[in-house]
Amino acid sequence: MLVKKKQRTYQRATIYFSSGTGNSYRVAKWFYETCLAKNIISELIPVNIAQPTKEISASAKQLVALAFPTHGLLPPWSVIKFLFRMPRKKKTHFFCIPTRGSLYIGPLLLPGAAGLASFLPSLILLFKGFRTKGAVGFDMPVNMTFIHPTLTPKHASRVVARAKRKSERYFELFFRKNSLWLTRNNLYELIWSIPLLYFIPLFPILYLIIGKFFMGKILFANNNCTGCGTCAKSCPVGAVIMKSVKNRKTKRPYWRYNCEACLRCFNFCSQRAVVAGHSWGALLWYIGVLVAFGGGLFTLITGVLPWLQSFRNWWTIELFNAVFYYPAFITAYFLYFQLMRIKLLNSFFTYTSLVRFFGQYHEPDTSLKNLTERAAPVNN
Repeated sequence: MLVKKKQRTYQRATIYFSSGTGNSYRVAKWFYETCLAKNIISELIPVNIAQPTKEISASAKQLVALAFPTHGLLPPWSVIKFLFRMPRKKKTHFFCIPTRGSLYIGPLLLPGAAGLASFLPSLILLFKGFRTKGAVGFDMPVNMTFIHPTLTPKHASRVVARAKRKSERYFELFFRKNSLWLTRNNLYELIWSIPLLYFIPLFPILYLIIGKFFMGKILFANNNCTGCGTCAKSCPVGAVIMKSVKNRKTKRPYWRYNCEACLRCFNFCSQRAVVAGHSWGALLWYIGVLVAFGGGLFTLITGVLPWLQSFRNWWTIELFNAVFYYPAFITAYFLYFQLMRIKLLNSFFTYTSLVRFFGQYHEPDTSLKNLTERAAPVNN
């Protein structure tokens, strides 16, 4: 006689989320609502205001879930840092919920890929004593709207509706089976991850570097900016600060190098004042090419010290390049910020930006308040 396995019951669920435009928040909210429906005391907390040492106890009766967007097959750097500062808790159960961007090409829906983002958080917390109970990735509308057009409202609603149906199926499966590892979803992530990391092993690191030294540094405030500071106040990693510009009373946003290109500032600006300067991006890339002297410099040095030739490889060349790249980018962006106070130049970079055609996107039912405040513990 077969004995039916009992459904796992938890007393408490702490659901953390990191979300720029609301996609990951929405999936986290669906999981939160599922927990409430099962009479589990549940709370929904943004990662940037979380206090995990106070919120997590070492008990098999507590479930910790984490929802976040995928950046280059990995969690965002702020989420990785959050995982490392999580407390050591034996017995506590953990569930990973990455989101990935999907888009339509004509009538065809192309899914995204979370890759290692589905597995790395569980691996980190496994070493902290957590019992990792599964992962499931969700396709949500692509939101990198400064490099591609937004989905039409019709297509975006289709993607969200599809993800909602998937959440109902997989979340119920998680509670019924007490884990969620052996799924087609996770097999798909492995199929994506292994060949990509085999052929381009540095892809996640390169994505991180490009994000910090390029993506966030082509953003600027156009002449519509009122200096309200909403972008700075709502930035989840504190990457946007308001700085005074010479001869101007109104402060303007300035993007620092901890920017993760989550695009909350871009997609939630009511004045549409945050712009991606694509023409500036092309110029910034050209600056990078001009200062890439690492290979030539290494050749000159090895002409004097031939024994250094044995150390010549990709890493040493990039180390030499870094001496030129990063100071050049930092200096260039500082000058760029100062020049944006000239209305004519500001208008030029605004009208040569493709964002006029790409539009804005944030999850339709999500507000800034949802992304910046915690939902207090609730038990239905």
